[in-house]
Amino acid sequence: MDMIGIALLVFSCVLLIVSVYYIMTTTRHKERMAMIDRGMDPNTIKDERLFLEALKFGLVLIAGGIGFFIGVLLEDAQLFSSKIELPLYFAPIFVLCGISLILFYKMFGKRYKN
Repeated sequence: MDMIGIALLVFSCVLLIVSVYYIMTTTRHKERMAMIDRGMDPNTIKDERLFLEALKFGLVLIAGGIGFFIGVLLEDAQLFSSKIELPLYFAPIFVLCGISLILFYKMFGKRYKN
C-alpha cells in the first residue's frame, strides 16, 4: 500500500472515531434534556441501563466464545474439507451471538426500552 492509501486509512479511522463520539454525546445530551423536560432525574435511570448494557455485552461475549469453541471442535473433527475452515469459525459465533441477543430481548426488552 502506498503512502496515500495509508494516509487515507488513518484519516478515515480518525474521522470515524470523532463522528461516533459526536453522535454519542449529542444523543446523550438530547436524552437528558428530554428527561429534564418531563420532570425526571437523569441520574436515576443511568444505573439500570448500565447494568443491562453490561449484561447484554457479557451475553454476546460468552456466546461468541462458545461459538469459537464450537468452530475449533468442528475443525478438529475434520468433518469438512479444508476449503471451508474460515466459515466454521464465523458461523457458530454469529449464530450464538444472535441467539444471545434474542434471549436478552425476550428477558429484558420491555425494561430496556424505557
